[in-house]
Amino acid sequence: MTRRSINKMVLLFSARCCAILCLSCALDPPAVFGNSHLPSNSSALTDFVSFWATSRLLIDGGNPFSPVEVLELQRALGFNDANPLLIWHPPWTLSFLLPFGAMPFQFSQFCWLLMHVFFILLSAQKLSAIYCHTGSDAYRPWIAAFTLIPTWMVLIIGQMSPVVLLGIVGFLVFERKNQLYLAGASTAIISVKPHLFYLFWIGLLLWICKQRHWRIAVGASVAGFMLAVIPLIIDPRIYFQFIEMYRFPGQSTPFDLPAPSLGSLLKLYIPHGNLPIQFLPPLVGSLWFMWHWQKHKESWNWPEQIPLMILVSLTCSAYAWTYDQVILLPAVIHGVFLVTRHSNSWYQSGPGLFYIAANGCYFGGKMFVTTDSFYFWLAPLFLLIYLRANIFSRSSSPAKID
Repeated sequence: MTRRSINKMVLLFSARCCAILCLSCALDPPAVFGNSHLPSNSSALTDFVSFWATSRLLIDGGNPFSPVEVLELQRALGFNDANPLLIWHPPWTLSFLLPFGAMPFQFSQFCWLLMHVFFILLSAQKLSAIYCHTGSDAYRPWIAAFTLIPTWMVLIIGQMSPVVLLGIVGFLVFERKNQLYLAGASTAIISVKPHLFYLFWIGLLLWICKQRHWRIAVGASVAGFMLAVIPLIIDPRIYFQFIEMYRFPGQSTPFDLPAPSLGSLLKLYIPHGNLPIQFLPPLVGSLWFMWHWQKHKESWNWPEQIPLMILVSLTCSAYAWTYDQVILLPAVIHGVFLVTRHSNSWYQSGPGLFYIAANGCYFGGKMFVTTDSFYFWLAPLFLLIYLRANIFSRSSSPAKID
């Protein structure tokens, strides 16, 4: 049996193990991880309950950003906490959620899960086509996607970060094909969680101005306008209601909660009075990016730049959860390519072993410490592993074909 055959057998076995583990986690998340993101007496529900309740209220003519109305609807589903689970995303997010609010809750939640699994698998396949080109095993990008533990977490918790991932991948695919209107339209999808990939907006603006790709701006403006208008047609007061929720929240806003980010860490442990100290890391990240842009602007290539930009954005984020790190998939796929173009056995290379160890530490830690703020080190660690993969790629000799 050749070395290549053995490697394929290992990869196929890994793919099957990942599928079984992901299915087990999705079916019974509290048994696997506990549940720190929801109250214990509502552990059967996921964050999707907030998306469904908000969109159903908008359809029924209620106020989707009213804590009282949201809590009443969520309690009918078995949510027993004193405070409702609200969505703090911008109102145009509801344009994506409306179809799910129109369906019964259980069926809608199942469709939500299937849609996100499809988005992740599709994104992995498209990223493999961008970074690995031809000759890579068809199942390798799926293994890369499901060895990233935040992928499991986002499916378990029912959050919508895979939608942001799809927007990033869509931008890469359409920009590569020079379909700039569609590339611009993809940025509207990223805007459902604009803070996760904040460096993208700076880079996109600078790149459009330098290259004069106004079609990108037109596509983004048209798609963004359509998304913003859909909920406004149903409820003309929707944006006022959203602003009022932030002005008078009646409970902690996301920025008040301890998140696994450097910004949240500074806010918790450094005396700062009323200063918004949590925005210091994003400022540092922005200053780094301006230097990085000056260095690379003449040869700017989005597929090469986006993995590092995502990693720095999440590392320096003022607010992000570990399940949001599913958007690291471009960096994971690119890292796999950097390693495997010089070594057939990516899982035996230094960066590959560090990647497995990082995910293993996060997975094992979740068994004992479910508080997400403890994992502030995860995004910086993934950044270091990606940088190590780049060094490994430059210093290694081409792989030998058996």
